[in-house]
Amino acid sequence: MDINTLKTAQNEAFQTIDNAFRKTRLSHAYIFEGDAGTMKLDAALFFAAKHLCQAEDKPCYECHNCKRVIHRTHPNLYIVQPEKTMIVKDDILNLQREFSKTSLEAGAKIYIIEAAETMNVHAQNTLLKFLEEPHMNIYGILITTDSGKLLPTIRSRSQMIHFHKLPETAIEKALLNQGYPQWQSRLGSRIYPTVQDAEQGLNESDLDLIYDGVKTVYESLLEDKSPLLVFQKHCDAFLNDKNQTETLLDIFTHYHKDLIYDKINNRHQVIFAEDINTIESIASRMSLSALTDILERLLVLNTRKNQFINMRLAFDNLMLALERGVSNEE
Repeated sequence: MDINTLKTAQNEAFQTIDNAFRKTRLSHAYIFEGDAGTMKLDAALFFAAKHLCQAEDKPCYECHNCKRVIHRTHPNLYIVQPEKTMIVKDDILNLQREFSKTSLEAGAKIYIIEAAETMNVHAQNTLLKFLEEPHMNIYGILITTDSGKLLPTIRSRSQMIHFHKLPETAIEKALLNQGYPQWQSRLGSRIYPTVQDAEQGLNESDLDLIYDGVKTVYESLLEDKSPLLVFQKHCDAFLNDKNQTETLLDIFTHYHKDLIYDKINNRHQVIFAEDINTIESIASRMSLSALTDILERLLVLNTRKNQFINMRLAFDNLMLALERGVSNEE
């Protein structure tokens, strides 16, 4: 859980929650709505930690209570998740039974319902009865991607907080904080919409090997070698796997964009900054129109990658275009 990323990426939601505590104007029920990967659960755990933290400056994320909140093991925290595809009436009844018991520990009780839109009508009606009779020091957070699937009466009894899509800079920072190299963090932020998607993609795609292959192809332009032959030697094997093919295309696209960024003196956008000398040398050998033409080919190929096309032939044509682009330098 990255509180700094939450504060930066979802500042409006963060400030709404923080201000409610400072002004002691807490609602007994909240709806956190936003796309997947927008840190709604992080915000819900932040809310719980604010209540249960033992430090003066809450939450500290270091005390015993905070650590149990983060690991979701605190007895005053109850999380409901859908089994298979749905949250049913018994799930909400179990929540009510749990919260009707005498607390083992002092402090507020907080329940979090993940994927709240998957509650069936019986579960929602059962929850509604719980909301209609709010108990002191009990707080609920419904996490959802679509509040329109909740009963109007549930929405009317809850405070809505919206979460927007994370900016690229927030995803990049979160990946950097988790130890990913600069280029992987920046690439992940450009390709994937969420931190979770980026982590999965960066960990599963043989990224370093594919990057080395792409880099070798571009370096061939400075060595008077055939990009086509170099591609066939170093990258052809990646075309045997769909995920690797998509990663190969992504890296080619963004490496080529770096050539254009260098060409137009927009280096702060460059992803592969450690290759800036190579990028600068290649860009100086190609006209902007040639660079743009190849980028357009890459973008078209990206839109057609899920269609039944011959990817080897498409990449062969790209390699030939690269070679022509260098020979037609300004």
